[in-house]
Amino acid sequence: MLIRSLGLALALAALGLTGPAAHSQDRRTPLAPVQTFEPDPLTCKRDNLLAAYRRQLNQFASQPPKVLVRLREVQLEMGEATLKRCAALGYLSRPDAEQIWREFQLMPLPTATAPAPSPAQRP
Repeated sequence: MLIRSLGLALALAALGLTGPAAHSQDRRTPLAPVQTFEPDPLTCKRDNLLAAYRRQLNQFASQPPKVLVRLREVQLEMGEATLKRCAALGYLSRPDAEQIWREFQLMPLPTATAPAPSPAQRP
């Protein structure tokens, strides 16, 4: 569920639709209070953070490179905030958070893969 909501947030951010405030005339005042993600100890485990980060953009692999780059920027911002919060709550050490951050930055963007042609489609 967390992955799906993060994916939706990434997609909306890339499209410039950042929530209910995107529909208002005055974007300086959000219509709803901003909520901060509160990670739990399980979310802050190194393997879980890295696995989720790898999977998040896969659903957008067919998007143009420009969209993927913007989604990655948003993903990095969210990832950094999550790592800082995990460290602040004591669920992750600062050195571990910094190492995971470096790994986040090095992960490649997903690539679209064309499905293999079925035997009936082959010449």
